[in-house]
Amino acid sequence: MIYDEDLKSLRRSLDRMKTCAKISIVLALLSIILCLTSCGTTRHLPQETVQSKDSTKVEIREKTVYVRDTVILKIPAQTAERETQDSTSHLENEYAASDARINKDGSLYHDLKTKPQDKPVEFDKPVETRDSIIYRTQYIDRVQTVEVERELSWWQKTQMYGFWVALAAIVVICRKKIFSVLKLLIRI
Repeated sequence: MIYDEDLKSLRRSLDRMKTCAKISIVLALLSIILCLTSCGTTRHLPQETVQSKDSTKVEIREKTVYVRDTVILKIPAQTAERETQDSTSHLENEYAASDARINKDGSLYHDLKTKPQDKPVEFDKPVETRDSIIYRTQYIDRVQTVEVERELSWWQKTQMYGFWVALAAIVVICRKKIFSVLKLLIRI
């Protein structure tokens, strides 16, 4: 009798262990199936890569050009006098007025007076030019990832709701075994 009772309790323990093993196998399979059929990761748009480089080059050109130009010179007033015993006298100046006369003593008086004026004179005027040319090159590199939200597909929504329905159905169907396993775990 004692032997029969030990045998029965041993069989119950083995049955419980088999039940626990079956439940753990079922739960493991469910976990694997759920992992394989769950929602996918977010999808990214292709990344846009833009690099940034900046370079500046300054080129300076200096050039001297001779330009024909005119300058106005002011000619000051001039005076010249001359006396001679001859009956003729000649005083000459490019910008002058001349008066000649014979005095009472028989001498010739010649008076030359210039008019104040401006005289244009041409010359080569140096004109210096200085040009600066700036070359600027700019490259821009950026990496920008844009996440786009999208709605779940019909299949993904069904999977999400179906998990809870399947879990509730498993609990209802296997409730006796689940409660017995929980009682066993509580005793240990």
